Amino acid sequence: MTPLRIHVLALRDCTAFVPVGLVDMLRKSAALAGTLPGPVARRGIEVTLVSAGRQPTIAGIGGVRLRCDAALCEVASSDLVLVPALDPDVVEHLALNRGVVPWLRGIYDAGADVASACTGAFLLAEAGLLDRKAATTHWAFQDAFRRRYPQVRLEPEAIVVDQGRVVTSGGATSFLNLALYLIERVLGADVARAASRMFLIDVNKAPQSAYAMFATQRAHGDDDILRAQDIIESELTHALTVDELARRVTMSRRNFVRRFRRATGNAPREYVGRVRVEAAKRALERTQRPIAAIAADVGYDDVVAFRQLFARSTGLTPSEYRARHRAAP
Repeated sequence: MTPLRIHVLALRDCTAFVPVGLVDMLRKSAALAGTLPGPVARRGIEVTLVSAGRQPTIAGIGGVRLRCDAALCEVASSDLVLVPALDPDVVEHLALNRGVVPWLRGIYDAGADVASACTGAFLLAEAGLLDRKAATTHWAFQDAFRRRYPQVRLEPEAIVVDQGRVVTSGGATSFLNLALYLIERVLGADVARAASRMFLIDVNKAPQSAYAMFATQRAHGDDDILRAQDIIESELTHALTVDELARRVTMSRRNFVRRFRRATGNAPREYVGRVRVEAAKRALERTQRPIAAIAADVGYDDVVAFRQLFARSTGLTPSEYRARHRAAP
């Protein structure tokens, strides 16, 4: 049986550890498959690192140079193409790697499956390969992704989203989970389990929201809304209502809600909840205070309501979050 041809892209001026990590994991897993008892891998794989430029050598971020197995123009067909992250400025690096877009569309139309790690989903979306499909990307770039590609159904919690011939994965080291997922698809569950033990990868990784940090939007220039934000963030223990916030910045409720959403991208009530959850996350990471006490510190006398809000926001209970993220003493 002919081996499955997998091509991993190395993009211009981007982090090298994702494409190198994908190649390394896939090649080592293929070797690992040969050591396991029984017919675990019915089909081998052939992994090729492909430069997104005209030459096999390409410069990554910080001047790191990758010597690839082939250049983009040399690859006309594939069984599976893996697209790494665009970073750190996604829009700028999308333009820098624009030549990859028609190539991706063409190789997909010729029969290749495609998968992306992190913000590589932007390249798949630019090629039209995510239209009317579900997808995920790094949590910090999800708002920008929604605005740019409204035709894609974003699943913000997901680590991996499989749409058959198109697979996307979440941010940063989620590419490890993507690699394991693809290893299971190509080489089988036994090889994937063995690889997860060899590479020490948590196959039960928490949803992306458990890692997301809420960065308050303050560059909008609306002084009245900035004052409201200061009130919210300095009075966490106070159960602030939208009416009270509007009164304290001398606005009608309707005008306040409209201006707050326009300035921050969030409704006032949603913003209050997200600020409280972020404060609770920091307390869970840094202290051993009881969860009821932390809930009270961020304005919740009802611990059940606090647990429900926290779980909706992070995908984990407060106890689960503390177990995963507590700082070492």
